[in-house]
Amino acid sequence: MMTKTRIASLRKQRGWTQEHLSEVSQVNTRTIQRLESGEDGSLETLNLIAKALNVQINDLFESLPDSDKGQEIMTFDHNKAEQTRKWSALQKFYHTCINIGFIVLMVLLAALLSLTYNDMILDVGGIVWLILWPVGFGVIKLVEVNWLDPQLFRKFPLAESLNSAYTQQGSGGPEIASKKHTILWVIGIVILGVLIIWAIFNFYLIKIFGI
Repeated sequence: MMTKTRIASLRKQRGWTQEHLSEVSQVNTRTIQRLESGEDGSLETLNLIAKALNVQINDLFESLPDSDKGQEIMTFDHNKAEQTRKWSALQKFYHTCINIGFIVLMVLLAALLSLTYNDMILDVGGIVWLILWPVGFGVIKLVEVNWLDPQLFRKFPLAESLNSAYTQQGSGGPEIASKKHTILWVIGIVILGVLIIWAIFNFYLIKIFGI
């Protein structure tokens, strides 16, 4: 038997039922009932509930028992905080490097366009260059959400993401939230692609027919 938990009070502060906490944390309702009554639980289960309630595991208890289990929880929370710090630092580093690389690439592309004396290439290239900015940043976001962040989470499995795409929201969990986030970016890129084609088509109509 562990010390008295604060799971029920934390849950009620958010206006959640046990069933809703079960849905958000993906922990069986009966398990939540047992934990709220003070029974023991695995670190994995406690971590899922803590993430759903947006607290550390030791915050789920009024006080930790002076035992191996209490020390285990403290160590787990420490490791999670350390991995979150490292994940955040690496994520920001890679995000900065990728964006700087894209900006340098766009500047080089503009420099190459400026070398041509063909007015049509300059006009079309200028339109495409301008539209490539939002498209490029959209692609970068897709790469970060679908490849970079998953790689970092495999390296730091205990890390808690500050990215809303990976935050527990509703019954879908981080995977569904990430998919919804990705779909929005894909739709945006498709729309911008259509705008590029439309702009080039209209440009040629004006050049050829003078309309």
